Amino acid sequence: MYQKNLYLLLLVIGAHLMFAQGPPILLDKPIMLGANKGTIRPFAKILNQQVHDFTAFVLEADYNISNQIAIGAEIPTSHHLNKLSLGDLAFMAKYQFYKKDGTAKTTRVAIKAKQMFATGKSLETMILGMGHPMTYLGFSGAKESLKLGIQSELGYYFSPAASHLNFFAVKAGFGLPLLKPTYPVKQINLYLESEATIAQSHDGQSQYGIYIAPGIQYAKGIYTFDFSYQLPITQRFHHLTTYQKHSSIFIGTRVII
Repeated sequence: MYQKNLYLLLLVIGAHLMFAQGPPILLDKPIMLGANKGTIRPFAKILNQQVHDFTAFVLEADYNISNQIAIGAEIPTSHHLNKLSLGDLAFMAKYQFYKKDGTAKTTRVAIKAKQMFATGKSLETMILGMGHPMTYLGFSGAKESLKLGIQSELGYYFSPAASHLNFFAVKAGFGLPLLKPTYPVKQINLYLESEATIAQSHDGQSQYGIYIAPGIQYAKGIYTFDFSYQLPITQRFHHLTTYQKHSSIFIGTRVII
């Protein structure tokens, strides 16, 4: 109970800190860059997990075919047991269905669909390989102004062929800029991002994990450089032990094209 209350307290505190001249590190963004714009993002994740320790190298790319519609792809590889192998390829589509702009503030909400293919290993481990195709459906929201903002996600991962892998994913991200907003962008952002994974119960026992990830981002012009360290607040995976994480280090960059 104490750990869950701590998690809620961090969310409340973070909501009063968020604004950054740069996208969140671990969350998706509902804010589109405009038609015919996109991003390329290579990153590495060093994962220390209950069952598998590995390093993932991922190339993400997205493209806005209109002011409201974006498509994207993920190509992951992983270094596991001294071997480099392909992970689960994924394709994404996103539609921004709500937009409300005011003076120096905006609110955006998008719906997102993502399809992951079983091109990696059969280890029931995200990125490394789930062993089954997985589908994600969810929402991404943002409310931002020059001094305040918040990013969040709510979605569901499911596999018709392996329902025991299904889970809800809830994310919230908050950031604090250290420099005054400028254009072109030149900013250092401190982030506090969180994630909750809620899987189906097993033998009457709940399965869930709650994680927190402090991070830092340097944004300059069309580039960002990101670092974050994720660690668990609490987790209980009695059956899905491959979902249990001890820590995760994220290092990446992003460029607008």
